[in-house]
Amino acid sequence: MSKSITIIGSLNYDLVTYTDKVPEGGETMQANSFENHLGGKGLNEAIAVARLSSKQSTIPVRMIGNIGNDTFGKELKQALVEAGVDTQFIKTIDGVSSGVATILVESQSGENRILITPGANGELKPSYENYETYFPNKNQEGFVILQNEYPNTAESIEWIKTHRSKLNIAWNPSPFKPDLIKSEILSRIDMLIVNEGEALDVAKHLLSSEEIVAFDESIKQDKVKGFGELASKLTKLINPANINLVIITMGGQGSLFSTKNEEPTFEKSVKVTSVVDTTGAGDTFFGGVVVKLASGFSTRDAVKFATKASGIVIQKKGAVESIPLLEDIN
Repeated sequence: MSKSITIIGSLNYDLVTYTDKVPEGGETMQANSFENHLGGKGLNEAIAVARLSSKQSTIPVRMIGNIGNDTFGKELKQALVEAGVDTQFIKTIDGVSSGVATILVESQSGENRILITPGANGELKPSYENYETYFPNKNQEGFVILQNEYPNTAESIEWIKTHRSKLNIAWNPSPFKPDLIKSEILSRIDMLIVNEGEALDVAKHLLSSEEIVAFDESIKQDKVKGFGELASKLTKLINPANINLVIITMGGQGSLFSTKNEEPTFEKSVKVTSVVDTTGAGDTFFGGVVVKLASGFSTRDAVKFATKASGIVIQKKGAVESIPLLEDIN
C-alpha cells in the first residue's frame, strides 16, 4: 500500500522585527532590523518534510491549505512548489488576505514572540466531500500532520480516524486551544508532539489535580525524569492501535519520547556556537521525525535526525530559509 505525508494547516507571511528588548505596554523602542520571511506552521512542516526526504523517496508530500489572492499568497505557494510539495489542494480565496505572522525576535537570546492574523487560513474548513477528495483510498497509509493554525483541527481528526484509520495522525496542539484538549480527541491521535509548557497544559486538562501536583514535584526534583514520567502517562491517553508516540521537546536541553513499547527516552540537543533565531525549529523537528518514521526508521533514529535538523535551523534567520536539506544533515 502506497504511503503519503499530508500536511493540513497554515501558510503565513512572516513580518519579523529583531530587537534587543521587547517593549512594555505603551513603550516605544527602536529595533535593530526588519525582514520578511515565509512561514506558518503548516508551510514550515511541509517544506521541512520535503527538504529532509531522500531524493529516492517514493512517499509524496502534500499540503492542504488556503492563500489569499495577493503577492504574499503567490510567494507562499511558489515556495512549496520549489520544495517539491504537491500543491493541488492549495486553494486561493478571493477577497481575503493571506495569513500574516508578526514576529518579535530578541537578538541576544533568539527567543521569539508571535502574533498571527489568520486571513485565508481562517477559511480552511474542509467538508466531508473535500476529505474524500484528499484521501480517496480507504486503505491509505502514512501520516497526516496537524496543528491548530486553522479552525477545523478537531473535525480533521474525527473524519480521518473514522474513515481512514490506518493513517497516523501527528498533532502539535499549537497555538494552544484549551477546548481541543479532550480525552476523546486525544484518544484518536497517534502521535503527540508538545513542548514543556504544552505538555503541562495538556496534563492539566486531562489529569487529576493530585496527578498534576505529583508531576510538578517530580519535575522540580529531576526535570528529565519528571517529564519522562509525564510523557509515559500521555502515551496511555492516545490511540494505541498505530504508532502511539509522545514527544516532549525541552528547548536547549533536548527532547523526550515515549511509546507503548518503549520506556521514556531522553535525547540531548545538538550543541551550537550561537542561537540566532528559534523560529521554525520546532516545525522542522516535527517534520524530521515524521519523514524518518514514514520511511521505516526507529523512533530513536527519527528523533536523533530531527534533533540535528532543528540544530541547524536555530543558527540562521527566518523559518523557511533556515530549514536544511537532507544533505546538510548528512
